[in-house]
Amino acid sequence: MKVVAGSRAVRAAGALLAAALILPAAAACGADVPGHALRQAADTANLDVGNYPTKQRVIGRAKTQKQARTRESQRLADFVALPSEADPAYTDDAMGLSTHVVLNRHGMGKLVINDTFNDVAKDLVAGWQNAMSTPVDPNGNARTLNIAVLEFPSAKIAADVGPTLEHDDFTYNIDNAPVDLVKHPEGKAHWRPAISSIGSWTVHDRYVVFIKVVDGTAAPDLPSLVSFTDTMLDTELPLLDKFVPTPADQLMNIDMDPGGLLGRTLPSNPENPLRADVDGVYVGRGAASGMQNAGLNFLKTGDLDLVAFGDGAVFRSRTTKGALALWQDEQPSTHLTSTRRMADPPKGLGANVECFTDLTDKGDPIMNLCILQVDRYTAETAAKNLQDLHQKTTAQYVLLTAA
Repeated sequence: MKVVAGSRAVRAAGALLAAALILPAAAACGADVPGHALRQAADTANLDVGNYPTKQRVIGRAKTQKQARTRESQRLADFVALPSEADPAYTDDAMGLSTHVVLNRHGMGKLVINDTFNDVAKDLVAGWQNAMSTPVDPNGNARTLNIAVLEFPSAKIAADVGPTLEHDDFTYNIDNAPVDLVKHPEGKAHWRPAISSIGSWTVHDRYVVFIKVVDGTAAPDLPSLVSFTDTMLDTELPLLDKFVPTPADQLMNIDMDPGGLLGRTLPSNPENPLRADVDGVYVGRGAASGMQNAGLNFLKTGDLDLVAFGDGAVFRSRTTKGALALWQDEQPSTHLTSTRRMADPPKGLGANVECFTDLTDKGDPIMNLCILQVDRYTAETAAKNLQDLHQKTTAQYVLLTAA
């Protein structure tokens, strides 16, 4: 899937009401890589950064259990597959404004309909969920797949939790019927024969994998629903074998900002955040979870090794060549559409930088966005007010070029 600037900008309602959230256009900053010279620190004397911070933050270790568990969830995210990896028919993000992090029943949203989750999964360490849909058909219907991976302190605990969650999910409705998964008989699944959906809970080492498929495009077809589930498990379980979880007794020592990239990314405004998820860093597919319909190609295009989300998106490439390739792929002026028009960029930045305004179908402004590339970094910022956007983009530039 080709990465297109602006088309991945997530519309964030909530505090921003139709504001756009940034996606995979950014590539950020952090520790210098030997052999790749960076420019001198930016001279901020004549740059307008408004009230935005320009000094790198040292974030350090987790200060609370919730912070530590959230960071572990972000680490886990890089090993939770996108539905599109199992089936390219899934092309559209289906998370909406929901958080990907799962620390309790609330994090699972409407996926969990029984009220026993918090008691059964009381030892939950971390969790992450993804959801994608097929394009809407002429009748307005689609097939949607949700996957959530829950991490527990041990395989023994997971082995008790998984079947119990399935039992409580299964018995919630008297019309539910048990289902055997063909390729993963260790999984526990159920469906309602009159409804084209299936839910399953599968234990894998210390993890419990929940998958729900709802197919609004076809009449109830159990073999197809089972096949969708099995294919997702085929994709997901090998990824979990590669993940190295943080030992339970070391959780509070977890580094909230490995690589220092988040400390050089503008922090979210807690009163006006762009995303449902808290600020964080990722080394792979977890970054795609924060970007609408992104796929994974942008990781290769930019040769990315670290991604940060704050008040914008910042991606760090391994080389300047990689960052330039991502910039060229994202450059707004090469992706103009009827709902996008170019806007003036901020002045005085020694970087590739372009800005545009995202419009409604009627031509009304929704959000202004800028994409800049400097050295090994690319960044995307967004704001409703153009002057605010210029200040924000300039501040992000200073953070990326600071010594």
